Amino acid sequence: ASVLSAFISTHSEPSINLLPDLLRQIPIVLFSGEYDLICNHLATENMLDGMTWNDKTGFNLGNETVAPIDPWIVEGETAGFIQYARNLTYILFHNAGHMVPYNQGRRSRAMLHQFIQLNLTHSNNQTMENNNTGVNPIMHRYFKHFILIVFTVIITGIALTGIIRYFACKRQQSVITVPYHSPNLFRSKQQPTTYTLLNRNRDVLDDKISA
Repeated sequence: ASVLSAFISTHSEPSINLLPDLLRQIPIVLFSGEYDLICNHLATENMLDGMTWNDKTGFNLGNETVAPIDPWIVEGETAGFIQYARNLTYILFHNAGHMVPYNQGRRSRAMLHQFIQLNLTHSNNQTMENNNTGVNPIMHRYFKHFILIVFTVIITGIALTGIIRYFACKRQQSVITVPYHSPNLFRSKQQPTTYTLLNRNRDVLDDKISA
């Protein structure tokens, strides 16, 4: 906590104001995780595209050309994308969030080693030309974002369906069914039998005659 508080500055200037002067003196590497929701890489890339350093804006190389976005290869695998112009190197890590070294430890170490040796953009080391790989990095990036959005929509739909079914079942259980007996209007009425003294005497007389 004490280390963190020592780095906190409430009146610090935005990095877009500090980076141009630094880039005139030293090389700088910036990196982002493609799944970082705290410091989204799209915002970082928009900032770099609009920032002017070393007499040019963004990754402009002059003569209306822009620095290519090449696949960044680590240990024979595509680890992300890399772009370089005028002392600034930008790397986008695949399969990493806000804590890039935690998500991609080996690749983060490879990035640090390459940067110390100043060979991040060496074509024989860790980068490949787009024409050789046949990979369009921009389309690949948007495709992964599309897959993430579709997956999120599916999970949200499943969750909402489960919630709706749960409350529907709870509502059915709370309903008490009261049996209802409709009167039978066509039921035949039993006629009461009147047993009088006369009927009794007749029964006794019939018994004597039979005897």
